[in-house]
Amino acid sequence: CKVMSLRAGFVVASGGAFLQYDDVSAAIVYAADNGANVINMSWGDVVDSFVIHDAVEYAYHRGCILVGAAGNSHIAGALYPAALKTVLAVAATERDNTLAFISNFGASIDIAAPGGGVLSTQLGNTYGILSGTSMAAPHVSGVAALLLSHRPELSNEGVRQILVATASPIV
Repeated sequence: CKVMSLRAGFVVASGGAFLQYDDVSAAIVYAADNGANVINMSWGDVVDSFVIHDAVEYAYHRGCILVGAAGNSHIAGALYPAALKTVLAVAATERDNTLAFISNFGASIDIAAPGGGVLSTQLGNTYGILSGTSMAAPHVSGVAALLLSHRPELSNEGVRQILVATASPIV
């Protein structure tokens, strides 16, 4: 599997990181237009932005598998874009395969993956242990890419159905 790494956000002097709808939607369209098969979206918002919605729909109709972080508010329901029907909404689990306390949950969640205590990159180009659905979504994206590399004839819906149907229940 090849990785196409895109940055759609920016960091301000105070250390905060921000995403803007136009930048994120441009990155999604760019990925879809340049051969991405899987798009990982480890971010989310309570707002269903029409710009993001349109970019996600565009990528889906180009055959992309879309994976989104469900959110870390411990509420029923996924954030957008994970809440969109064409996106696999990913919750986070702990090492013991239980739902992570911070993870969103409920009927709009499609699948869960390890998201508690994951070694990751952080702002400032360092490594650290992080937790959340943004850590879980890349696991699902990676499995989707591996499945597609083994069975390239699968559609985005075919990959989605296999992932959801073969997932083990969380305890």
